[in-house]
Amino acid sequence: ARTGHQVSVHEQASRIEEVGAGLQLGPNAVRALESLGAWQRLEPATVAPAAICVHDAASDRSLSRLTLGTTFARRFGAPYRVAHRADLLNALKAEATALDGIEIHTGQRLTGLDLANPDKPVLRFNGEALSCDLAVAADGIRSAARQAIAAHVSPRQTGDVLYRAMCPASALPDDIDATNVHMWLSPGAHVVAYAVSGGKRINIVASVAGAAPVDGWNALATRDQVLSAFPSACARLRALLNEPANWLAWSAADLDPFDGWSKGHAILVGDAAHATLPHLAQGAAMALDDAVELAKHVGDGSGIAAALARFEATRKPRTSRITLG
Repeated sequence: ARTGHQVSVHEQASRIEEVGAGLQLGPNAVRALESLGAWQRLEPATVAPAAICVHDAASDRSLSRLTLGTTFARRFGAPYRVAHRADLLNALKAEATALDGIEIHTGQRLTGLDLANPDKPVLRFNGEALSCDLAVAADGIRSAARQAIAAHVSPRQTGDVLYRAMCPASALPDDIDATNVHMWLSPGAHVVAYAVSGGKRINIVASVAGAAPVDGWNALATRDQVLSAFPSACARLRALLNEPANWLAWSAADLDPFDGWSKGHAILVGDAAHATLPHLAQGAAMALDDAVELAKHVGDGSGIAAALARFEATRKPRTSRITLG
């Protein structure tokens, strides 16, 4: 929109609301949000951890500590923060709605992409057709648009199951310092915990290899399922995992890097193009980077086809390194 384009955003959810879990925002994500104009809206709701602390899950022995703060920010050009996904969505929405030239439509699930005329993509939402000059498909790892652009690509199940929960910060065991990000490592499994929502809530994610596959996304899980995955957990970790009454679970998947993110005037971005596992906390960051880079190329006046080709040539080497790393 800032480069003179009229933008129509179609979101499958019936409303943009406070859903989701925690996000780790590395320096690249912060820089992208600054470029998009949303960082000043989001920053007050973020948490600035003092350090990332890595522990042995069984003994609770300290394995590593990465100090954050001003030295880290100077080295990488931006800080490291943690936030709730809902706060990120709210900041992006507020910035978008403050700009002329952007319309947001909710309850619009993409069912298909027609590229019979490659210069005039036709998107289908709930049976209705919409023609446009450029279709940017950010519809996730199970992308419907990808069938028209790279039909040979499908998600790869990794054999890991991810469990996610939130609990009030007031419920955190006294011996866990909420000013730090904590990670406990166990053979074939690990747990990450950190504060979000301005420090009001604790986000907990447990990754378990070889667990029984989970149907769908955000299936319900029990506290006992999570605790059973860490039978040798130290007292502090067991107390943490025992706090949330409700957990959500999903089977982890990613995409092997592939060529051909675009076809005609349609392109895949975010998880639709380069879904990765959460272990490097770069999924959301890469999508934000995509937004900045795509806007730069589409706005330079060289034409859509050339812009999309340069975008993929610029982004694919980096996203592939992250995905494979």
